[in-house]
Amino acid sequence: MRRAQGFTLVEVIIVALVLGILALLALPAMESALAEARLFAALNEIVAALEFAQLTAMGSGKPCRVTIDAAADTMLVEQVEYGADLMDPGQTQLAEADVESETYATMEHPLKRGAQYGIAFAGEDRFEGVDVAAAAFGGGNFVVFDALGAPSQGGSVALTLGDWQAGLTLDPTSGKIVRSDQ
Repeated sequence: MRRAQGFTLVEVIIVALVLGILALLALPAMESALAEARLFAALNEIVAALEFAQLTAMGSGKPCRVTIDAAADTMLVEQVEYGADLMDPGQTQLAEADVESETYATMEHPLKRGAQYGIAFAGEDRFEGVDVAAAAFGGGNFVVFDALGAPSQGGSVALTLGDWQAGLTLDPTSGKIVRSDQ
């Protein structure tokens, strides 16, 4: 007499238990990898904002500012707005008030049409748990890039997420951004 082919209920239960145990063992490693990915995504966002502001300042001839507020866990990218149109061929000289009083306006996000270039790290799921531990540029929390792309001062930003840490340094002379991942 031939025996029916297939798996017994006991064999199926054993395989399910082994797969469940393997999944439980892999869960902490997956959570750690996701946390690390969120931290480095936030760091990459800051690097991209600094580079965008630098390139925009060079391309437009108007200073751009990046403000990183560690207390509020936010970042804002802005550009100077002058009262007069610099591209107007009839405009030969700016009024002193336009030059002396720098008014910054939030720039449009380069990838999100119509959206302002500001990020609240605590309010975005992709950066969940990321904390801007410190942001220091010279004596404040912002850096201004001039028309040549040179930063007003150097500085650094530090991010944390649990035991993970990452940061960047902005060289005051070259304007080069150096990541320091730990």
